[in-house]
Amino acid sequence: MKLAKFGAIALLVVVGVATPAEAASDRGALLHSDTIAELALEPQGVKDFLTPIGVYVPQAQHGVDSYRITYRTVDVRGRRTTASAFVVLPRTNERRLRPAVWLHGTQSFRKDAPSVSDCCDRAAGVLFASIGYAATVPDYLGLGTGPGNHPYFHQSTMVSASVDAMRATRQLARQQGRDVGGRTMVSGFSQGANGSFMLARALQRGADRHFQLGALAPISGAYELFNTEWPAALDGKVQPPKIATYYLAYITVAWNRIYHFYDNESAVFKTPYAGTVEGLFDGEHTIDESMEGLPDSPADLLQASYIEQLRHPTGLLKAAALINDDVCLHWRPAVAVRMYAAHGDPEAVYANSEQCKKSLGGTDVTLTDVGDVDHITSLVLSIPHVATWFADQR
Repeated sequence: MKLAKFGAIALLVVVGVATPAEAASDRGALLHSDTIAELALEPQGVKDFLTPIGVYVPQAQHGVDSYRITYRTVDVRGRRTTASAFVVLPRTNERRLRPAVWLHGTQSFRKDAPSVSDCCDRAAGVLFASIGYAATVPDYLGLGTGPGNHPYFHQSTMVSASVDAMRATRQLARQQGRDVGGRTMVSGFSQGANGSFMLARALQRGADRHFQLGALAPISGAYELFNTEWPAALDGKVQPPKIATYYLAYITVAWNRIYHFYDNESAVFKTPYAGTVEGLFDGEHTIDESMEGLPDSPADLLQASYIEQLRHPTGLLKAAALINDDVCLHWRPAVAVRMYAAHGDPEAVYANSEQCKKSLGGTDVTLTDVGDVDHITSLVLSIPHVATWFADQR
């Protein structure tokens, strides 16, 4: 079975467009909220929580209350669905709270998402709330308690799930007699760094009248998937090679569910893996389990014809790339942008950030190199700078 060779018009037919009757009219409706008791923290508790992770900053002066929420949003075809998010509100006397959004990195196991996992990304929400913001940390579609599969690197639902999570946060705060809105601080890591650009652009273009873009601080994103990241993965520059295999397998499966550019996995994956890869990304396998089912390098997994497609996409794959892989193109940020990345990062290669900065052309865009460190360490080193800067924006 060969890869489908159709253009952008065919892509629209394959994906489908929801009619007004099908589209959700209650996007962002708060359906349910649960208090997360272990993250109801006094200021000292915040310090005790953040310090061992290495992300505490002196401006983290407020206690916080944390919640898991379920809200209404739309799926890849504009149909009604639900998603979950982690929300943290500061313990202050302010009735009007400014919003901050944190978008997490790549996850394929639904139970690793911030609202249901006690690891990692919750720290960003607690940190932002402790400096006075109403923090929203979306799980994204298909992760956390949301149904279905996660549409990895799918721009429109990354934006809609994030904006709708912010709307639900606003409703949660209103139940407590508080209002959330105004200039919004946006940050994220890895996949979430790409997402932060997507969300920032949407806010700047008026996605919701209650939220205006205030500042943007992405960390270690793969902003140039087809021009930079995938060539690096195929050339052995993304290390270890098995993580490159995981990323490429994940986006291939996720995009095929949306755009259907092959009928049979043998069109893109080699024997004996063809027929088994999609099941590894069903949301129920941990990342270790998914990687155990994959070979050690992209060349061992991918058909030569598909490798050529990744290097020089055509047809549906090219059309999908054009609408999802453009986060640093076609706009000029009207706010300050503080990018962070590491020249030693073996996963989201530094050239992504360098090229993105050139493409943006904004009047106040900086890129800080946090050193010869790995992907996760680039996050730990960067987020205190982001929080300090966000604190100054209040």
